[in-house]
This record gives sequence, C-alpha cells and structure tokens, in this order.
Amino acid sequence: VTFDYAMRLANGRTLALPSVSASLGRLTSVVDSDFVVCDLRNVSVCAPTQAVGRGSQRACFTLWNSLAHEREELIELPVSNSELKVLTHDGQAVKTQLVESLPSITNYGAPAGGAAQTLLMTAKLPALGSSSYCLESTPGSSALHAQAEKASDGQCVALENENLALEFCDGTLAKITDKVSGVSTRAVQSWLWYNASEGNQVSKQASGAYIFRPNKSEAFPVSAEKPTLRLVRGPLADEVYQTFGPWVSQRVRLAHGAQHAEMTYTVGAIPVQDNWGKEVVSRISTDLQTAGECFTDSNGREMLKRKRDFRPTWKLNQTEEVAGNYFPITTSMFIRDQKAQLTLLTSTSEAGTGCVKDGDIELMVHRRLLVDDGRGVGEPLDETEFVAPYLDGYPQGQHYGPGLVVRGQHLLTFGAPGAAAKVWRPLMDRFYQPPLPFFGTHDKAGAPSTATKSLPENLELVTLTRWDETSVLLRIAHQFGLDEDSELSKPATLDLKSLFFGRITEVEERGLAATISREEVQRRKINWAVEGEAAIAAAVAEGARGGTVFTFGPLQIRTFLVRFASQDVPIVI
Repeated sequence: VTFDYAMRLANGRTLALPSVSASLGRLTSVVDSDFVVCDLRNVSVCAPTQAVGRGSQRACFTLWNSLAHEREELIELPVSNSELKVLTHDGQAVKTQLVESLPSITNYGAPAGGAAQTLLMTAKLPALGSSSYCLESTPGSSALHAQAEKASDGQCVALENENLALEFCDGTLAKITDKVSGVSTRAVQSWLWYNASEGNQVSKQASGAYIFRPNKSEAFPVSAEKPTLRLVRGPLADEVYQTFGPWVSQRVRLAHGAQHAEMTYTVGAIPVQDNWGKEVVSRISTDLQTAGECFTDSNGREMLKRKRDFRPTWKLNQTEEVAGNYFPITTSMFIRDQKAQLTLLTSTSEAGTGCVKDGDIELMVHRRLLVDDGRGVGEPLDETEFVAPYLDGYPQGQHYGPGLVVRGQHLLTFGAPGAAAKVWRPLMDRFYQPPLPFFGTHDKAGAPSTATKSLPENLELVTLTRWDETSVLLRIAHQFGLDEDSELSKPATLDLKSLFFGRITEVEERGLAATISREEVQRRKINWAVEGEAAIAAAVAEGARGGTVFTFGPLQIRTFLVRFASQDVPIVI
C-alpha cells in the first residue's frame, strides 16, 4: 500500500512539474529554462548542486515561497567540494556555511550516493513569491566550514543564540532556557522502545498496524551504551551530532536568531532478532507541573486539551496506562504549566502523549512488529525491502531483507505560555510549507517576483488557484486559536484589494468547499452548540455584501471567488 501511494504521488508530481515550470518562468522572466526539483535533498542527493566544481561551473535555482508573508530561511544544498559561493540575482554574495551531511542512505540503509558535505545559505524571500540564486565554483577560495569544538569528559556543552540555550550533559539534552523570558527547565531526552504486546491473559489483542498496545507500561533504552556527542559551530548555525547506539542518531541544530531548535533523527533498521516487536519513541522529561494534561492538534488547526485517563463525554474505564493516553499528532503537541510551555512540531503524522507522566512529552517515530493485530491488514507491520508474492508456490507474503530506516524532524520551542503561540503558530506554517528550490538550465538568476502582498501577521493564505479566465479561488485563514495570544488571537480585518496588485472587479464569498454560496451555507446551517463559537460570532463582522473588506475570527477560514479585469489576473503556481 505504501509503495502504491508513493508511486501515485510521484506520478502526480511529475505531471504537474511542466505547468509549475512554465508559471515560474513567467514570474521570474526566465522563460527558456525547464525547472526541476531535487526530491532526495533530505539524503543529500541533488545532481545540479553536486555537479558544481565537478563538471559544471554554476547551478542557478529559484526558491519559491508559498506563504503570504516575507520570510528568511536556512537552505541546505548538497555539494561535492568546498570551493563554492552563492550569489543573488544582482551578484551579491550570500553568507554560507559548510557542514557535514547526514548519512546518505536509502529507505533500507544502502548508500544513496549523496554528498558528504552540505552548504547552508540564508535566503530572504518575498511573500508568495520567489528569489533566485546561483551556486558557483570558486577555485582557490573555500566556503566557511563549521568548526568542531572539543569538550572534556563529563563537561556539559551548550547550543545558544539570542533566544534559546540548550544544554547537553552526558551526551544528551539536559536543560532548556528561554533567554527572552528567563524561564528554564530540566529537559532530559531519551530514545526508548516499547515492547509490543502479542496478546495476554487480559486480552488477546496484539499491537499492530492499527493498534498500539505495549506489553508493559515502561519503555526500554534503545542502547545500554552512553550516547556520543560532537559539537560544531559556524557563522549561521551551531549543531550537535548524537548517536544513541547503532541504529538511532540525531542532529540538533540551533540557527543564529532562531526561536526554535531543529532535531533531525535517523532511526532504524529496528533489530528484531530477539523476536520482540518494538515501538520507538523520543521522550523529553521536564520539571513542568502539567497536572496530567497535554494539548494535541486537530488536523493542524485547533488544539485539543487531553487529560490523563479521562474523556470529556463519557466515563472512561482505563485498562491501558500508556496506549489509553496516546493521541494522534498531525502537526503539533505541547505541555505547559503556569510558567513555561514546551511545544514540539512534527514533520509527519505521528502518535504521542504528554499525559502518561507529568512533565514528560513523547512522540513515536518508528515501529516494527512481528504479529498481525487482526484488524484487516492480514500481516505484521514489518516493513522490509522485499516481500514474497501472495501467490501459490510462494511463501505467502514473507518479509525479508533489510528493515525500514526512517528520517524525520521535530522542531522544539520553549518559553512563557502567554508568548508561546506567537512563536509556534507561524513556525508551523513555515515548517509545512518550506521554500522549494527549482533548478533551471539557465546560467543566471532571475529577478525576484511576488504574486501578492503580505497578509497581516495572524492571517495565512490557504488556497490561491485559477478558477476561470478572469477569476481565482482564494481561501484565507486566521491562524490563531481563541485566547492563544493576547493580540494575535483577536479578529483580523482585511481588504482584499490590498492583497493583490491587479484591479478587482467582484468578490463573491462561497462555502468552504466553494461549491455553494455563503447565503446557501447560512440557510443550511444547523445550530449546534459549539464551545467558544458565540464569542467568535459576536466579534466577527460579516463585511459589506459586494465589498472587499472581510473580518476573520480565531481559526476561521473564508473562501472567495475573486474576479479581476482581464489583464490583471495574477499568475499562480
């Protein structure tokens, strides 16, 4: 099933690329270039950048920003040598830093042929627009390398910038301090695994593809060995490289000026020679007094309060101390008390909890199980490189070969609860819509371009796509929940005329899916009692009918058809 999904996604991406390339060429005035993307940059594979200095002198690329806000980001470029520089479209040098690449491996641990080094660069991007750069070979002049810093045995080391300080002791994260508010906490990270249940006297239910059920409430360290740690510092970011035994490693990066730490993990293949299924988690243990509560996202929007051994609409008879307090995490989870909040953002949907033990927050990143859970898949969740066909004369779906290796990211923010959402809400948008590099065959960078103007800080563009010859479909969302921030949770008013450069002739508000009018939505509305909705409704003005001014309440999404004069329809990607 996973392979089929991957094939369908890859086919769709391939078919869409020519249209994206044509639109990007029009926006950047580089119309004679076929743009391509490097889908394997996360394993340090990118042919255009790896060729610079080894067969080509330069590779020009355009970074596309799909957010309706200006942003500044660190971009990673796999490179084959160090004698390089990056130039803007007008020939200005960009600050760079050479770092060690993470292991370049396939899904099953084989060498992927990636670069041993990665060039970090800082990119400044306009709202819903692009900036172009060129990576050039510079024989005799090397980019700045990150410098290793030695620490004595038993000595703690720190990653620190203007906003955060992360202290590492005995090879692992030990303490976090928010330098803005002055709050700090013990924060000990552990990599652990739960032993998957194969059924017992209480229940025959096994842990499997659809069910998480450990056979004990305690988790075991992935290795009995002390974690190893290496620290490097550079002009753009400082990094810690850690290993937690032979099959778990992690890089923690703190960029200069950042309000978050980036934790990139590589886990697998999970060993099962002992015939124990394993479910691997990253846990951070803190001093926060959380009273059995944590908060998880609902499809990346509203945050839901979770409480240990409790359900808000029925009396829970808790029989699974750990699994009964695990929840789906699409994008984010946090724990907090009166003084501090620790938030984790995930690069992929995971499961996790902050409710099993006060002050602990954990996320499950990988699983390898040996028994089917009886819920319909018909086989264990044991992902290996090879699977025998389900045909007569074959071993009926036998799994064999190397096990699956996963790589992902957690972004960590920490600070006072009242200021937390102002950091993690915009960061979540940046995380899930990173700048996308398009590499062209042209030999010079195109001019910066933008399709819209910037939105207010608490609004975000959800959809902008062509509807017909003179119209676009537009969705705008308020990105803050009720009472999350003293200012940014307030309703925000926007004149759509201020967003676009062209002349708007008509705005029609539609239902969320754009299939019916706003009036029809109101006519069909069922008056459900929704917590907090009355306060939002009282605060949000409907906006003049036929006008262009609209107000958005906390987490509200509004959908419009916007019509332009024929010559003013914006170019969209």
